[in-house]
Amino acid sequence: MSPKQDVSDERKSQILDAALETFTEKGFHKTRMSDIAESSGLSKGSLYWYFDSKDAIILKLIDRVFEFEIKDLTALLTDDHSAEERLYIYTERSGQDIIKMLKWMPLIYDFLALAFRQETIKKTIQRYYKKNLGLLVTLIQQGIDAGEFLPGSALEAAYAIGSIIEGTVMLWRYDPDQIDIQDHIKSSTSLLLKGLKSSN
Repeated sequence: MSPKQDVSDERKSQILDAALETFTEKGFHKTRMSDIAESSGLSKGSLYWYFDSKDAIILKLIDRVFEFEIKDLTALLTDDHSAEERLYIYTERSGQDIIKMLKWMPLIYDFLALAFRQETIKKTIQRYYKKNLGLLVTLIQQGIDAGEFLPGSALEAAYAIGSIIEGTVMLWRYDPDQIDIQDHIKSSTSLLLKGLKSSN
């Protein structure tokens, strides 16, 4: 009987780290499971004990990215700061996360492109997006209910904040010498919140 495989979370995390590096180096479409196995220090057969396909690895990498952001945003809903301050905290952290992930940004956009062609990946990204959006709407609505923000659509304001964050990445890609990611997110968020704020 063959020895029982180690399927610990730690080992899976190591494989995901190796996969991320391999995808970044070779590109998603050129990366084979054997490449990931080699980077992980596993045989190809052993790798299949953990993940049965590249898509399974991608889905887990998507989980890793979004779960942290959702956990962070969920904690902000019960934070003692004002809603305005919490939105600044959220967007500042988002900018910091983007800077940390710039190395992998082309890969992230590859994953997003896959969502147009692969239904499973599309549904996974949509699920996290809707969860994140819902939390952001709740935070903004807290500000409305507290009289910090003018009555209106918290959903539209949440869309605007999401657009600031996502759009800044694209602007930086077009003109990295002109766009400072964190400064642009901060200044754009400030303009938005000035429009939201109640005069009371």
